Amino acid sequence: MSEHERFLRTFHASHPGITARALERGGSYARLAARVPGGRVLDLACGDGALLARLPAGSIGLDLSREELGVTPRTVQGRAQALPFSDGAFDVVTCHLGFMLFDDAPRVVAELRRVLVPGGRFVALLGGGPVASGPGAQGEDAFHRFLDALAPHLASPRRFGDPRAKSEAGWRELFAGWSTPVFERCELDLGGTFDEVWTFLGASYELKPEVGAAIRAELERSFPPGVRVPCRVVTWLAEVVRR
Repeated sequence: MSEHERFLRTFHASHPGITARALERGGSYARLAARVPGGRVLDLACGDGALLARLPAGSIGLDLSREELGVTPRTVQGRAQALPFSDGAFDVVTCHLGFMLFDDAPRVVAELRRVLVPGGRFVALLGGGPVASGPGAQGEDAFHRFLDALAPHLASPRRFGDPRAKSEAGWRELFAGWSTPVFERCELDLGGTFDEVWTFLGASYELKPEVGAAIRAELERSFPPGVRVPCRVVTWLAEVVRR
């Protein structure tokens, strides 16, 4: 297990279910599940099962964190780089905001090819950062303000995963020999009360405990009490077919 994997496992052991609490309101789980018509499905980095609960009956989840899996049926603890399943075991593999965090992406892709049947699909939701323009963006949007407040504390930001896992061009390289990847841009509206928005912002892997309280207080002063706090997030629904 790599240093990054140990960090992620420890983080989610201390905060089980944090991803679902942060993103459930945005509708990303339903959007990803809608891409799965049926068949034998594996959900990678399934966490506490927010996506798994929306997938066809009999779907299986896999996650690195035992604490996350403790509240989820039909799950297996394991690594995406060494899937504990037989060849051709699945018709579809899904992954909600996990693929871009995996170490050794080529090994993960090789495992996906192995466990998927020919014609099987890999469908993933990828993070893309805050919305760059439009209503609620830049100075007004809490995500932009959060990143501005966080920046001075990032002397050496953590670098998770393989940069190719985050872009369409990178997918074409990683999934050479598969179908041409299809990317669909999806904005999530995570605006709401300040506490609701902070549930998302405070889940950042880059937010060290000693600075979290100060950043939260700084942001909270930026928005009048009782107003709806804007927070919009860019994500990508990416899909590729095994040949």
